[in-house]
Order: sequence, then C-alpha cells, then structure tokens
Amino acid sequence: MDNDFKDLKEEEYLIEKKHLLVVLISSLLITFIYQFHLKGYFFEAMLPFILVLVSYLIIFKDAKKNKKAYYMMIPLSLIFISDFIVGIDNTNKDLNLLIVPVLLSMMMLLLLNKNYQLKGNILTWIFKLFPRGLFSNLRFLKIKSENENGKKVGSIFAGIGFGLIFAIIIGYLLIQADDYFKVFVGNIFSNIIDFNANYLLIFVLSFILIFSILINLFRSQDDEMKEVKLWHIDKTIVLTCLGIVNSVFVLFLLSEVSRLTSNFLQIPVEYTYSSYAREGFFQLLAVTFINYAIIMFLLYKTNLVKENKTIQVSLVLLIAFSIILIFNSYYRMYLYINHYGFTILRCQVILFLLMELVLFTLMILRIFNHFKKNNAFVYFIIVISFYIVNLYLCSDWLVNILNETFNKIPVI
Repeated sequence: MDNDFKDLKEEEYLIEKKHLLVVLISSLLITFIYQFHLKGYFFEAMLPFILVLVSYLIIFKDAKKNKKAYYMMIPLSLIFISDFIVGIDNTNKDLNLLIVPVLLSMMMLLLLNKNYQLKGNILTWIFKLFPRGLFSNLRFLKIKSENENGKKVGSIFAGIGFGLIFAIIIGYLLIQADDYFKVFVGNIFSNIIDFNANYLLIFVLSFILIFSILINLFRSQDDEMKEVKLWHIDKTIVLTCLGIVNSVFVLFLLSEVSRLTSNFLQIPVEYTYSSYAREGFFQLLAVTFINYAIIMFLLYKTNLVKENKTIQVSLVLLIAFSIILIFNSYYRMYLYINHYGFTILRCQVILFLLMELVLFTLMILRIFNHFKKNNAFVYFIIVISFYIVNLYLCSDWLVNILNETFNKIPVI
C-alpha cells in the first residue's frame, strides 16, 4: 500500500446511509439485468457500466467538481449506443469492455480531483481506483452516525453485510461442490424466488466492486499528480541503438525496392502480388508499434532529443522509415483487398494505419518544437476519436457498401 494511505483513519471514510443505499440499489439492478435475462449487448455489457456511473454521480452530486470532466460523456455515450446504431462486431464489443472502464475512471478522477490532468501519467492513476483495496476497503463498511444507538445499528448492518458476503461466497462454492446441497438450497428458496446461486455471486461481486471504487474515489480526491521522471541515458548508447535500428530499415527498404522492381538484388524467390500482400502484414504493424514506443520514450521520458541534434536527426529518420512502412502496409492491404474484398478487420486496419500516420506526423512537429500544446490531451483526443470512428464505420453496413461498389466478394 502506498505511503499516502498508511495513516488512513477509518472514521474519515465512514459511509452515509444514503451512499450505502445507492450502492445496494445499483448492485441489485445489475443483478436483475441477468436475473430477468435482458438480452442484447447493451443490457448485458453496457447497462451495468451506466448504472455504476449514475451511482457515483448521485453520491458525489454535492462535491466540488471540475465540470469539464462531463465532456468525457461524449465518447462514453457514443460507445454505449454504438451497438444500437450500427451493430458492432465482436472485436469491438470486447474492446469496449476495456475502453469503457478506462474512460469512466478518467472521468470520475477529472470530476473530483482538481489536481488530475490529462498528462503523461494519466493511465497510472486508474489503478488508484481498481484493483487497489478491492477487499481491504470493506473495512470502511460502517455507517456514519452522530449518536451511540445509530453507531450500534450501523455496526449491526456492517456485521450483517460482512456475514452475508462471506455466507454467499462460501454457499456458492459449496453449491458448486455438492449437487445434493444445491438441490436442498434450491428447494428452500424455490417458494420465494427462482433461485440461482450465480445471481447471488453477481450481487456480491457488484457490491464489492462498486463500494471499493467508491472508497478509492473518496481517498484520491486530494492526491497530487507526480511529475514525470526523466531517464538519464548516455547519448552514445542511444545514438548507437538508433543507428543499428535505422540500418535494419535501410536494408529492408532496399529489399522491398528490389522485389517490387527488377529484382536487382537477384534473390531467387518467386512470389505473386497476392502472396506479397498476405505475408508479414501484421508483423509490419508490430514493427511500427515498436518504433512508436521508442520514439515516445525518447521524446517524453528523456531530454536527449532537445539536447542533441544528431539524436534529433536519427529520430526523424526512424519516423520517416515508420511512415514508409505505413505506406508499404497500405499498399499490401490494397493488393489484399483487390483479391479478397473488404471485411471489418481490413477496414479497421486501414483506419489504424491512418491513425498511426497522424501520430507520427505530430511526433515530427514535437521534435522541432512546433507542437507545444498539452501533448497527452491531443494524443488522447486523436486515439479516442479514431476509436469512435472505428465503432461506427468498421461494421457490416460499410463493408457491404464497399464490396458492392467495387464488385468484391469478401474472402476471410
């Protein structure tokens, strides 16, 4: 546990009755979604996130807020309704389950903490909310009260809460372990509800998660962002490394020019344009991603780019090679689509390459100090904008239009 939480006093984070009630209702509503078999991606995947967001907004309605955080509702809302509008594919559905919690965390941190900004270390703050203190935060499950009787009642409710949590978890495990006990417990509850142990587990896990993050939101309201620490690396090491990496790209480009022209390197390898389009495509994407990581590290984690002109030139060369790889990938994808038609994944790749092109262009501007705004904020806007465009464009409706327009029959 971090030093700033070592001296944490439980009395400072006692929960008011209305706050606990909101958490309970939210957990119950999430459970009912599955209890009543509400089908569809929106109900099963997005609605629980909406309920959690609404719960926190209710709890913190009187807190001092940074109202600019509400702008985060724009991408969140577009993600929430995307499947309703265009019917997104399974890959984007899975990606949403990663993107939405990140955006929700960023929104709540921006809303409640005046020190939180979209800067270089924004993502590390998300771990202040989850999974930090996931179970240890349950020690704050006490209701705030001014009199002794109220405190005693609060302690009783806390004991009931802990008892039910442990009883449900243990009972669930015993039910899974013994079919006879499962039928016995089912008979006990059959006259009350359509018993299913999974729903009890969903309720408990939802309550623990929502309550724990609520405590973390209380705890992180006054935290300050640490300055990004710069790495001090010997410039000779960096220059040598960049020289070797750039040399590899020179050899690769020489090979590509030879293969696509007159084979002046006289390498006896037969290939067709369709095989050329297929081979190594995703490896090239991985290479551009590695280049992106190297450049970002040197730009924002060291001062070497500002202090050394030779490193500047080497980095610009690396960016130039990366952009050439992007166009090479575009050409391969063009050949691939020409033979095998459009699919959702191929449209996503085209969009991803375009996003990489924009980001690498910004890096060139950053090297020559023409890009001095809040870099993290601009990068965030670009990435999330491309992601939203991907949700709405890279779907069956666009793929069908493209294949009909260019007379293609898609082959996966």
